[in-house]
Amino acid sequence: MLILASASPRRRELLEEWGYDFRLVSAPVDEYLPPDVWPETGVQDLARRKALSGFEAWLDLSGSADDLVLGADTIVVLDHIVLGKPADEEEAERMLLNLSGKTHRVMTAIALAAMDKVRQQISVETAVEITTVSFRELKVQEIKDYITTGEPMDKAAAYGIQGGAAGFVTAVSGSWSNVVGLPMELLVRKLGDKGISPKK
Repeated sequence: MLILASASPRRRELLEEWGYDFRLVSAPVDEYLPPDVWPETGVQDLARRKALSGFEAWLDLSGSADDLVLGADTIVVLDHIVLGKPADEEEAERMLLNLSGKTHRVMTAIALAAMDKVRQQISVETAVEITTVSFRELKVQEIKDYITTGEPMDKAAAYGIQGGAAGFVTAVSGSWSNVVGLPMELLVRKLGDKGISPKK
């Protein structure tokens, strides 16, 4: 069985839309990334920690050690600077002003944790997907109006492409679902390798 170690409603919705049967487990981890970490390395490390924490939490809930636990993390990279979730509205505004009229990269790492029956320990496989996203020039007032909706506050780089920020985007190169929070094309392949397929 597939277990999703995430509180993100967007990841849950994507798995449901793609026809997967899964269960949820809560396993929050510290999402701090050192400022000098390489983005691809950092986002995979966060996803790995989430998957491991989720696997341990699932076992604590009497879940089966035969189950597969999925952890994921998404970051936005602009000019080699990692943009995580904004701490407050002021930071959200700064992030969106920095993204205005520019192209950035969205990186989502997935991590699949499973029990290695031979070694009797948890093994984790990770992979990362990168999508480039371009924004048009944004007006300060429309940024402020968007922030008042509350939507940016729990999202990397303070925007949701599937929501009110859709009109900010002029181009997407790569996986659209990756920008939402799960690179489904990549995940389908990885889950298929583990014998897990969608219901439909």
